[in-house]
Amino acid sequence: MSSVIPTCQPRSAAETAQRSTALQARAGPATGLRVKFDVEIVARGVDYSRFRQLYYSEEFNQAVAHEAKLKERTHLELVRLPDGKERRRVRIVPNVHLPAAVQGLLNGQPIAYEEITVFDPQARSATFAIHAPATDKVQVTGVARYIEEPGCVRLRFDGEAHVKVFGIGGLAERYIVNEVKGRYDLVARLLQQFIDENRSVTTKTLIPEPAQ
Repeated sequence: MSSVIPTCQPRSAAETAQRSTALQARAGPATGLRVKFDVEIVARGVDYSRFRQLYYSEEFNQAVAHEAKLKERTHLELVRLPDGKERRRVRIVPNVHLPAAVQGLLNGQPIAYEEITVFDPQARSATFAIHAPATDKVQVTGVARYIEEPGCVRLRFDGEAHVKVFGIGGLAERYIVNEVKGRYDLVARLLQQFIDENRSVTTKTLIPEPAQ
């Protein structure tokens, strides 16, 4: 059976499971401390340039915050680095009830984190990392790739969640991965709505990184 995905069609559940298994296999023997994940957004009726314009607009940012019922989703930084890459920092404060095992990682503080992405325009890919100021025990990192096809654009995330606490890591990581996947399901739906409605959006201006 061919594993080729028809143009602009999302992966089937079987293909997604097969890819997830392959990611875990590349990670080596399971330790219970790391969880690999992949997420894919498929946006139809759009080219690469328009996809990025919508995806990074403030209007889309606020729509995601509203639909996800976030307490806050704020752009903190948008700079062009000396090598031409683009760094973004977004502060996110979810409105969720956390499992006790996850809440215990926050040292009694409310959950809040920053998404930091560094985009390479030449490679059409970006590294991403999630930083939680309340704890150094949680790491979420990975790579996102933009893939333009006739009539659509795919944004594919390959990532890893790692919780550095013996005994609860597996539970916490699965919770984090499920949250990430659920959030991007919502992002995909909203992005397609923006495309279909031909929404007008404001493009943020990149500023040079201040000299050190």
